[in-house]
Amino acid sequence: MELEKVNITWRGINSLCSKIVKKLKDKYPNIVDYNIIGLSRGGLIPAVIISNMLNIRKVYSLGLKSYVEEEQGKIEIYQVPELTNMDKILLIDDISDTGDSFKNSKEMLVGKTVVTASLTLKPKTSFKPDVFGKVVKNDVWVVFPWE
Repeated sequence: MELEKVNITWRGINSLCSKIVKKLKDKYPNIVDYNIIGLSRGGLIPAVIISNMLNIRKVYSLGLKSYVEEEQGKIEIYQVPELTNMDKILLIDDISDTGDSFKNSKEMLVGKTVVTASLTLKPKTSFKPDVFGKVVKNDVWVVFPWE
């Protein structure tokens, strides 16, 4: 079954990141004290944009993959940043679709204060990030400008 595709423009990405930053500042006044981890690959670009908006210099990547083309498979973690000196982490991804990427990532971060954020969220997800930009329909494939 071919999914309907929804394209998000660079302008749309900037708008979603701005919305997330506003929510983060309102909900977590000390968010600038956090380290940012972008979930690779989709969360890396929003992580950098949000880090610039918040003026947070510490940005890291957690490498995981689960999709081949438009098919989701088992999550494979292939890169983990040094977490020893990170007490507070802002975990960012482009979408919370099934929620598996966020769930697997948070399992690695036990004992840390973790805030999660995603540009988009599908209602069916099993993991609702603390902050998100917008909800998209379950039956769409979101196409980000870096894809």
